[in-house]
Amino acid sequence: MGILVKRSTVERKCPFVETISFRFKGLLFLIVMKARNHTFSLTRVQWVIWLLLFGVNTLSMLRYDSLLQAMANAFVTISAYMLIVYGNAGWLLPAYYGTGKKLLYVLLALLLLFVVAAYRYGLGWWIYNTYFSTKPEPFKWANILTGLLSSLLIYFSSILFYITLHYFRLQEQQQEMQKKQVETELNLLKGQVQPHFLFNTLNNIYFYAQKESPVTASMLERLSHIMRYFVDEAPRPAIALSVELAFLQHYIELEKMRMRYPLEVRWREDATIRDLHVPPMLLIPLVENVFKHGIDKRRTDNFIDVNLSLESGNLLITVENALVQESPAAGRGTGLQNLRARLQLLFGNACEMHSEAVLEKGIYRAHLSIPV
Repeated sequence: MGILVKRSTVERKCPFVETISFRFKGLLFLIVMKARNHTFSLTRVQWVIWLLLFGVNTLSMLRYDSLLQAMANAFVTISAYMLIVYGNAGWLLPAYYGTGKKLLYVLLALLLLFVVAAYRYGLGWWIYNTYFSTKPEPFKWANILTGLLSSLLIYFSSILFYITLHYFRLQEQQQEMQKKQVETELNLLKGQVQPHFLFNTLNNIYFYAQKESPVTASMLERLSHIMRYFVDEAPRPAIALSVELAFLQHYIELEKMRMRYPLEVRWREDATIRDLHVPPMLLIPLVENVFKHGIDKRRTDNFIDVNLSLESGNLLITVENALVQESPAAGRGTGLQNLRARLQLLFGNACEMHSEAVLEKGIYRAHLSIPV
């Protein structure tokens, strides 16, 4: 496994180093497991592992070589290991195998192993002949094949390394989702203090307001529907899209009452979408963002355009409004940032969300696509 030396024209194999290499997978897994309960970052843990392997490799060579030559041998060996581990786990697996390009992944993995084997033997041969050899050794291509075979163990270790990191990322995402779910449920519980009393009171106010002010009665009725949505529907994992859309329409109508000038509402939807089911409170941030950042109360031509359609198993939601000076900052609002985080937890990479200012049309557009 070390660099070629004069007394041998084949690659030396130290049983102790082979044992350490064989246990690399277990060592990596155990240290990363320990790191989860401490303040060490995964990057620091990896550096500790590589330095540990470098030290072990150097010590194992001291009985054959000088300290400087042993360190050179260890540097070439460990750097080759790092190329395999990070080349495979950090690039090939997520970019090719994870995206379904398995045949291309296999070809590129073989190419990576060959390149690393050539690098390991070639650099070792050059260092030995340049700095340590009294009689230069000839370059032997067969030793690249030997290095290729000995690199297979590190290749399989890199797969375990990738699986371990992927597992921990999934665990963190699940914990974050559970934490947010608990916080949401707690906030809902805080808002559900005596809900029946509130609903009964609203009904009584609605009864009297109907006689004196029909507009006030209509507002109270919509507010009652919104409150019932928060209490009955929001805690559920999924609700009918028709219920979610009714909630949006009640919200828009109440916001319209606060406008100085009439707000034009354009609403288009496919006839087949209302029976679909979606997570609750998923669409309201798009509409709420319009009233926070996309309405200029001094203008008389404000509008909101909501378009919902079904395409290739995905629900497409597009919300547009007149472009105002503050609109470019709308996409960075807290509501949309929280929505992006929630979408990532619910759908991962299967969803798509983006927003943009369309200057030539004078509109601001937010688009959301989720699988249904």
